[in-house]
Amino acid sequence: MVIEIILLLVFLIFFIIGFYIIYKQVALVKKGEFRNKDRIQCLFYGIIFSLSILVVFTVAVIYAVRTDEFWDPQTTPPEVHPLALLIPFICCLVYITFYPMIDFLFIALSKESDEGLTPFHKFISDKIINISRNKLVKIFSALVFYLLVFIFPPIILSLLGLPFIMIWITWMLVYPLMILTFYGSKGYIAGISNVYYHIPDIRRSIFINFEDRKRGMKQFLSDPGPYILLGLMLFVFVWAWISLFQTVIFFFIQKLAISTMTSVFVFVTLLFGILGYFTRFWGRKIKYRGIDIYFAAYLMASIGVNVLVNFLIVNPDKLQYTFNLWAFTTQIYPNFYMFAWAAVIEEI
Repeated sequence: MVIEIILLLVFLIFFIIGFYIIYKQVALVKKGEFRNKDRIQCLFYGIIFSLSILVVFTVAVIYAVRTDEFWDPQTTPPEVHPLALLIPFICCLVYITFYPMIDFLFIALSKESDEGLTPFHKFISDKIINISRNKLVKIFSALVFYLLVFIFPPIILSLLGLPFIMIWITWMLVYPLMILTFYGSKGYIAGISNVYYHIPDIRRSIFINFEDRKRGMKQFLSDPGPYILLGLMLFVFVWAWISLFQTVIFFFIQKLAISTMTSVFVFVTLLFGILGYFTRFWGRKIKYRGIDIYFAAYLMASIGVNVLVNFLIVNPDKLQYTFNLWAFTTQIYPNFYMFAWAAVIEEI
């Protein structure tokens, strides 16, 4: 019961944090026009933000509790009630399932002067939903598009014999991960270009170490930041390709050649899953409209589910007991390898 109380406190703390960071952006734009509707939307974002964080935090706690190397052999580790993870996980999953319908209806009902959220939305608006000028036709197009893309495919695939819960989770992650990957790629290109141009004559900087090591070290120490960042970004690029290929292979052999989820490093990986939301999306534009807030919550919820999916790929046994509590989620553990395709999207 102690762990559950701690998790409740974590939820409340991050609810306040989530409410504050979105409230700050809305208040910055609206100033004196801040209404009760805006406060309710900020409260909603705070709830989704905190639920997503809670998914990641609870996974980390379960991992710590069920990893023997963290405990004395004579000590009995505490138990974490499965609902502590299942409740926030299902809430996030339900939200990322139904949000796209809200998204497409907004596109159908919004004026042409309204700024689109992403290039994906602009394409969907121009080519699919807003082909007609009739509002009822646009609403109908939005609903049909949502059903055809998000609802019918998982149902059809499950009727063909695939586990519904696996298809549902994987399918609902495709759209938000494409958006996050898009923002991440733009940020990566901008970042590596910025770092590259901060290194004076990079070809000379590379070969100067062969001619005069002391001089090369002196140049490096004078401004080490760009060199370190460039090295890290190149490593991330290479590692992304390695991870992509090994994740695809994992689907067929259910084994990873290189596992990063070992010992303490699992906590670092979970943390970076959350930080990815802020580095990829948060700073791209100020969020003050209702749809901006719901969209930000949508991506945050997808991050929580995605981190859980990536954890399951390499540590499914840690969550076997949790998912076996509910008949609806019992198929997750024996079919965890199917999440490889959701992980591949993130690596592209």
